[in-house]
Amino acid sequence: MTHNIVSPAKSLIYVVLVFLSTSCSKEYFDKYPTDQPTENTFYSDEVSVKQMLNDAYFSLRESYRYCFAFGDLAADDVYNSKFNNSSDHITINESNVVADNGIINEMWTRSYATIARANLVLENIENITIDPARKAQYINEAKFLRALMYFNMVRIYGDVPLVLKDVKTPAEALSYTRESTEKVYEQIIEDLKNAEQLPASYTANADIGRATKWAAKSLLAKVYLTRKQYNEADLKLAEVLAGPPASGANAFHLLANYADIFDAAKPNNSEVIFAVQYARGFDPLQGNPFVNYAMANEDIGTGILKRGTGTFLMTEALHAQFDSDDARRSMISELTGSRRRYVFTKKYYDNQMTSTIDAGNDWIVLRYADVVLMYAETQNQLSNTTIAFNYLEAVRQRAGLTTDQSLRNNQTAMKLAIENERRLELFNEGHRWFDLKRTDRLIPVMNAHFASGLSNDEIGSGNSVEDFELVFPVPRYQVNLNPDKIQQNTGY
Repeated sequence: MTHNIVSPAKSLIYVVLVFLSTSCSKEYFDKYPTDQPTENTFYSDEVSVKQMLNDAYFSLRESYRYCFAFGDLAADDVYNSKFNNSSDHITINESNVVADNGIINEMWTRSYATIARANLVLENIENITIDPARKAQYINEAKFLRALMYFNMVRIYGDVPLVLKDVKTPAEALSYTRESTEKVYEQIIEDLKNAEQLPASYTANADIGRATKWAAKSLLAKVYLTRKQYNEADLKLAEVLAGPPASGANAFHLLANYADIFDAAKPNNSEVIFAVQYARGFDPLQGNPFVNYAMANEDIGTGILKRGTGTFLMTEALHAQFDSDDARRSMISELTGSRRRYVFTKKYYDNQMTSTIDAGNDWIVLRYADVVLMYAETQNQLSNTTIAFNYLEAVRQRAGLTTDQSLRNNQTAMKLAIENERRLELFNEGHRWFDLKRTDRLIPVMNAHFASGLSNDEIGSGNSVEDFELVFPVPRYQVNLNPDKIQQNTGY
């Protein structure tokens, strides 16, 4: 599957558009199609089910193109240059979000599009004759993708409609109400426990990049950690750290060179557990657009990197946290324009791209360093601070840094050290806001950030995060469409 996913739905659209462009006559529109596939006829064999499953993977690109706005832009690591006048990005950056924010709506819509595809696979595969092992694999892949989307949504919006089957009529769609976060998490955990039965790895090149048992275990551990179920998180993280065998061809480990993790020429490497797959050179819907977001919106660079949207720029506060000899600085670039100095992430730069919206870099959802630092966090919460130190030190050693030995015996200081290390190790990968929320640090950290005398371009004055802003608003369109069932979050 690596960089080769072609959506059947998208392919069908192309066919229809070409056909219409050559056949648009009155006589054509007077006739009804006799060979249009329906749900009853499309799901007839393994190929059709796998096409829909591939389309679910493909649709991840749409929801994750907005995920940085929640994980990074809403926190203290990224800012949107106000010169682009993008109110959707600016209000998220300044914690002044309103319910008709376009990003809020797109994230909701795109996430449910993936969930709908997963549900179609689950609902139709039972009627198809297929090898039992592959059938189980497809079912558990669909459950993994559904769980991933609901995990994002429940952290962003709180209570959300829990849709577990194909919605066939408008009346059925309007019957759904927002379920409690507890019930949503119960479903996420159930889906991921099933997904733990996925293959450990794939040998066919076309399948590399699909969800594996290690992706399911890693995500389940993050769910447990988010819910402060530290004993359960400990067990799942230990399983990932213990396997695959260190000597195996598919073993996970920290790559020696930090930059190699993000190299478009080295996708799905030994540090990547699960990533949203992008492909250069097909069309803009398959390429990664994040390098365009991460460039200033003034003429500052050269060639195709001359100008971007300025929606994903690194804050000076984050840049200042890196030691001068930190190897992770290799993924940071600086340029000075007419307005100011800009600091950029290079994690989405592909030196073979011909367009800033067509890079081949994947968006990494789960990687080994994330697991190592989650394990350190879990051990520290379980008062195993010396063990936590060893895992924190491993990540810092890869970055070429030493670690303060006094942390071994200081649980409080270790908690903050792990928080800061996650910020540096996983910078601009969509984790920061979720990390701060998980550890109950979002409000104090962000309010200190807002009060720190930032430039007007980075943030406006007088901003703060209040308790109700620990979740984002439900899209206004969803509330207006179904006000009897979908109520707005308090404060919005």
